Amino acid sequence: MKEFDGFTQITIEQNPMSSALCFKNDSSQDYSREWGFEKLLFRDWRTKIRRDRKYAIQARNVLATGVHMSENIVGKSLHHTEAKIRYYHYHNSIQVVGEPCRVLLPPSAKKKITFHEKLPYVYDDNMKQLANTIKQFEHETLGTSQLPL
Repeated sequence: MKEFDGFTQITIEQNPMSSALCFKNDSSQDYSREWGFEKLLFRDWRTKIRRDRKYAIQARNVLATGVHMSENIVGKSLHHTEAKIRYYHYHNSIQVVGEPCRVLLPPSAKKKITFHEKLPYVYDDNMKQLANTIKQFEHETLGTSQLPL
């Protein structure tokens, strides 16, 4: 974030994730104990399309702001931040009652492009790799009565 300090506004690109694709459950995995970002591991692989972006601003340099982008700013904007910061988006996953894994893929899907509803997906476990850190933060923030580790 220190690299962005000289900018009034930065945009953050989206990593759109499937809200249905998971690996087939085997005896070594208990999906019921995993959080959504631990099991929804397939990212939309389409390129050269405009996706929703989020933005962050330094309020002291903003005259007015909007929902999607601010144009009334004093200072510089940075829009090419893909190599530095991105956000993961699990569209329609919160409205699923029960288990979100509706399409179960074999482990070989890690190494190839998977098509689901005519869209290409690739394996992306970056969020899963952060699971222990995220759960520890939640545990320290909310306490033991709220979260099983």
